[in-house]
Amino acid sequence: MRVDRLFTPFSFQRSRGALSVYDYQIKDIVTDPACASAQTVYVCVRTPLCDGHVGAAEAYARGCRCFVAARGLGLPPDAAVYTTEEPSVYLGELAARCFGYPARSLTVFGITGEVGKTSVADTLTCLLRQAGHKVATLTTDGFDVDGEFQKAGYVAPNAADVQRMLRAARRAGAAFAVIELSSYMLSQNVHKSIPFAALLQTAPPQEDDTVRRHGAADYRRAKDILIACGAPLLFLPYGTEATTARSRVLYMGQTGDVTGTQAKTVLREDACGTSFRLGYQGEEFEVFYPVVGDFAVKNATAAAALALAAGLPPSKIAQGLAHSAPIGRLEQIYASGDRCIFLDAAYEAHDLQTVLRVLRGITRGRLLVLLGSVGGRARARRTPLGTAAVNGADFVYFTADDPDTEPPRDIVRDMVGEVENSPRYTCIPARQSAITDAVSDMREGDVLLILGKPRDDTQLVRGARQEFSDRKIAMAAVEQYH
Repeated sequence: MRVDRLFTPFSFQRSRGALSVYDYQIKDIVTDPACASAQTVYVCVRTPLCDGHVGAAEAYARGCRCFVAARGLGLPPDAAVYTTEEPSVYLGELAARCFGYPARSLTVFGITGEVGKTSVADTLTCLLRQAGHKVATLTTDGFDVDGEFQKAGYVAPNAADVQRMLRAARRAGAAFAVIELSSYMLSQNVHKSIPFAALLQTAPPQEDDTVRRHGAADYRRAKDILIACGAPLLFLPYGTEATTARSRVLYMGQTGDVTGTQAKTVLREDACGTSFRLGYQGEEFEVFYPVVGDFAVKNATAAAALALAAGLPPSKIAQGLAHSAPIGRLEQIYASGDRCIFLDAAYEAHDLQTVLRVLRGITRGRLLVLLGSVGGRARARRTPLGTAAVNGADFVYFTADDPDTEPPRDIVRDMVGEVENSPRYTCIPARQSAITDAVSDMREGDVLLILGKPRDDTQLVRGARQEFSDRKIAMAAVEQYH
C-alpha cells in the first residue's frame, strides 16, 4: 500500500519535505528497528522496557523513511515523521489497514482475566475444531493455526504482531480466531481495531490471590476496557457489575445465563477430571471435563459460553468438553491404577500452590513434583517456587529448564534457596535424568507433576535450541519402568 493511502484516515502531523516517500510501497508496520526496511513504517512505541524513539536512527539506517512518533526524531530531511501524542494507540489500526483488515474475514473472540485465559482459549479451540471449523489461536504459549503451532517469544505480542497473526489466519482459511488478551496487552491497546464478535472475562482470582501484583486492580481495569470495546456480546462472571456496557451482557457461573453446577471430582482407571451440569436457557447437560480442580468448571463453562456464541448446539458442547482438555494445564498424560503423571506450566509460586492443592485432593500415595527454572532471567522466582514445591509436595526433584548459558547447578542452587537440607528433595541438574528418575521412583498411588513447557519440544542450551520433550521423555520412562 502506498504511503499516502495508508495515512489517509489519520490526522497526524507530518514533517516538512520528504514528499518522495509517498511513492513508497509499505508492506509491514514494525516496532523493532532490526525489522525495518524501505517497505516498512517504523512506529516508536514506548513500553516499560524501552522507548522506541531511541531505535529510530537504526531503522533509518536500514532504509526506513516513514516514521510515527510522539516527537521529532532528528532524522535527515528525507525521512517523513508523522507525529501523534501516543503512537501505540494507532499501531493496530495502521497494521490492520496495511494488511487489508484481516479480522473482518474472521469471527474473532477475545479472552482476558487474571487466571484461566489459556485454558479457556484451548478448550474453546478444541470445541470449534470438533465441529469442523479451522481455528487460529493466540495464547501465551504461542500462535496456532489449525494445529500448526509457533512458539511464543519472550515479549508479549503488540498490536501489529496480533494483526500480522490475524493475516496469517486469514491466509490459512481460518473461520475463527481466539485471542488471549493479557492486562499488559490491553494496556498497549492491542484490542483496538479488532472487530470482536464476543469478549469474555474469566472468573476473578480467589480472595487470597488478589495481593499478587495488583491483580484485583488489573482485573477491574481489564473489565472496564472490555466494556468500552462495545463488542456485540460480552460474557462476564456472575455478580460482575456492567451497568455502562453497550453490549449484550451474558453472565456465567453457578447462576447466570450459562451455568456450571454440581461439580464433582471423578477418578477413573484411564483418566481423571470433573463432572458437572452445564446449563443454558432452561436446559441442563451432564458434562465430563478431563481437568481437576475448582477452576476446571469455571474454565469449561467460559469456553462453553463462547462456543454458544459461535453457534454450537449446547448438547454438542457438553459432549465435546470430554475431549477438550487444554494442553499443559494440569494435563494428564499417564494413568494406571492410582498412579498418574501430569504436565503443567505454572511458573510462579502462587500458581504452583494452587496446582498442588488440587492434586493433593486426588493423591492416594505421594505427591511428587519436578521443576526447574530458566537460565539468565526470572531469578527472583526461583526461591519462592522451590519453597512452594517443598511445602506442598511429598518429594521434589529440582532441575533446570532452558538453562541457556547459565550453569544448571547454579539454577538448582537458587531454587533450593532457603530450604533446609531434607530427605524430601533431590537435585538433578540434567533435566532428562531428573524426569527419568522421577518416573522410575513412582509407586502405586503416586502422582507426579512435571512443571515446564508442555507445548514446547526444545531446550535452550548455550544459545542453541535442542530437541527436548518432557512428554516424550516421561512416556519413554513409563514404558521402561512401569
